[in-house]
Amino acid sequence: MIPVHVKLSTTINQGGQQEDFTFTEEGTFVEMNGKYYLRYIEHQDGQETPVQVKFEDELIRLRRRGNVETNLFLDPHQETIMRYRTEYGMINIDVLTESLEKAVDIDAPAGHASVKYQLKQAGQLIGSYQLELQFTA
Repeated sequence: MIPVHVKLSTTINQGGQQEDFTFTEEGTFVEMNGKYYLRYIEHQDGQETPVQVKFEDELIRLRRRGNVETNLFLDPHQETIMRYRTEYGMINIDVLTESLEKAVDIDAPAGHASVKYQLKQAGQLIGSYQLELQFTA
């Protein structure tokens, strides 16, 4: 585990409204069994949400565990399904990754990812999202 500085900027467009969030956190970069993970705790409105980003060949897996659990499979080659756990139960949400660019230097460690995606439920657009992630040792 190597300590890293993490910066995440998110733009959310839902129902004609746009929200922008920026987080700067301390985290760790971990290699386990040939897989690479970025882990950090997101602090917002007095809540702490553990976040894990797994970098794979063509995709990114993003997991957030808080009041609501999110497990996104961001794959630019195919639509994926996210099971979204709410206080009312599980909901299936379609994830359409419009673009995904990433570069990770495992020796530094440092990297960045830029992702645009949409979430849909039952064919209806929930929202459009853009993530900009950077991390450095």
